[in-house]
Amino acid sequence: MPGSFAILFPAPYIIEVSKLRQQLDAAHFAWAQLRRLQQQAFVIENIRFNHDPLWNKRVLSLQSARDGAHWFWKATRVIATISGGSI
Repeated sequence: MPGSFAILFPAPYIIEVSKLRQQLDAAHFAWAQLRRLQQQAFVIENIRFNHDPLWNKRVLSLQSARDGAHWFWKATRVIATISGGSI
Protein backbone atom coordinates (compact mmCIF):
# COMPACT_ATOMS: atom_id res chain seq x y z
CA MET A 1 0.00 0.00 0.00
CA PRO A 2 2.71 2.60 0.73
CA GLY A 3 4.08 2.01 -2.78
CA SER A 4 0.84 3.14 -4.39
CA PHE A 5 0.85 6.37 -2.41
CA ALA A 6 4.43 7.00 -3.49
CA ILE A 7 3.28 6.94 -7.12
CA LEU A 8 0.46 9.38 -6.43
CA PHE A 9 2.42 11.66 -4.10
CA PRO A 10 6.12 11.63 -5.06
CA ALA A 11 8.73 13.05 -2.73
CA PRO A 12 9.24 16.81 -3.19
CA TYR A 13 12.18 17.89 -5.25
CA ILE A 14 15.13 19.45 -3.48
CA ILE A 15 16.72 22.37 -5.25
CA GLU A 16 20.27 23.11 -4.26
CA VAL A 17 21.43 26.67 -4.80
CA SER A 18 25.09 26.96 -5.54
CA LYS A 19 27.35 29.26 -3.56
CA LEU A 20 28.02 31.37 -6.66
CA ARG A 21 24.30 31.88 -7.17
CA GLN A 22 23.90 32.95 -3.55
CA GLN A 23 26.71 35.48 -3.98
CA LEU A 24 25.13 36.81 -7.18
CA ASP A 25 21.77 37.18 -5.46
CA ALA A 26 23.36 39.03 -2.55
CA ALA A 27 25.28 41.36 -4.91
CA HIS A 28 22.13 42.06 -6.92
CA PHE A 29 20.16 42.81 -3.76
CA ALA A 30 22.84 45.25 -2.59
CA TRP A 31 22.94 46.93 -6.01
CA ALA A 32 19.14 47.25 -6.12
CA GLN A 33 19.04 48.89 -2.71
CA LEU A 34 21.81 51.33 -3.66
CA ARG A 35 20.04 52.21 -6.91
CA ARG A 36 16.76 52.78 -5.08
CA LEU A 37 18.50 55.22 -2.74
CA GLN A 38 20.07 57.07 -5.67
CA GLN A 39 16.73 57.30 -7.46
CA GLN A 40 15.13 58.99 -4.46
CA ALA A 41 17.68 61.80 -4.75
CA PHE A 42 16.86 62.28 -8.44
CA VAL A 43 14.28 65.03 -9.01
CA ILE A 44 12.73 65.78 -12.38
CA GLU A 45 12.41 69.49 -12.93
CA ASN A 46 9.40 70.80 -14.73
CA ILE A 47 10.86 72.50 -17.80
CA ARG A 48 8.66 75.11 -19.40
CA PHE A 49 9.13 76.56 -22.87
CA ASN A 50 8.04 79.96 -24.05
CA HIS A 51 4.96 79.82 -26.23
CA ASP A 52 5.48 80.92 -29.80
CA PRO A 53 2.20 82.29 -31.19
CA LEU A 54 3.37 81.78 -34.78
CA TRP A 55 4.53 78.17 -34.30
CA ASN A 56 2.23 76.82 -37.01
CA LYS A 57 3.27 79.43 -39.55
CA ARG A 58 7.01 78.72 -39.44
CA VAL A 59 8.62 77.30 -42.59
CA LEU A 60 9.94 74.13 -40.95
CA SER A 61 6.87 73.49 -38.81
CA LEU A 62 5.17 70.15 -39.51
CA GLN A 63 1.82 71.73 -38.72
CA SER A 64 2.51 74.42 -41.30
CA ALA A 65 3.40 71.76 -43.85
CA ARG A 66 0.16 69.91 -43.10
CA ASP A 67 -2.06 73.00 -43.17
CA GLY A 68 -0.25 74.76 -45.99
CA ALA A 69 -0.14 77.96 -43.94
CA HIS A 70 3.15 79.16 -45.41
CA TRP A 71 3.84 80.12 -49.04
CA PHE A 72 6.63 77.53 -49.29
CA TRP A 73 4.30 74.65 -48.42
CA LYS A 74 1.54 76.02 -50.65
CA ALA A 75 3.98 76.05 -53.58
CA THR A 76 5.26 72.58 -52.68
CA ARG A 77 1.72 71.23 -52.65
CA VAL A 78 0.97 72.77 -56.06
CA ILE A 79 4.18 71.38 -57.55
CA ALA A 80 3.54 67.92 -56.09
CA THR A 81 -0.03 67.92 -57.41
CA ILE A 82 1.04 68.96 -60.92
CA SER A 83 3.92 66.50 -61.06
CA GLY A 84 1.69 63.74 -59.62
CA GLY A 85 -0.93 64.41 -62.26
CA SER A 86 1.60 64.07 -65.08
CA ILE A 87 2.47 60.52 -64.04
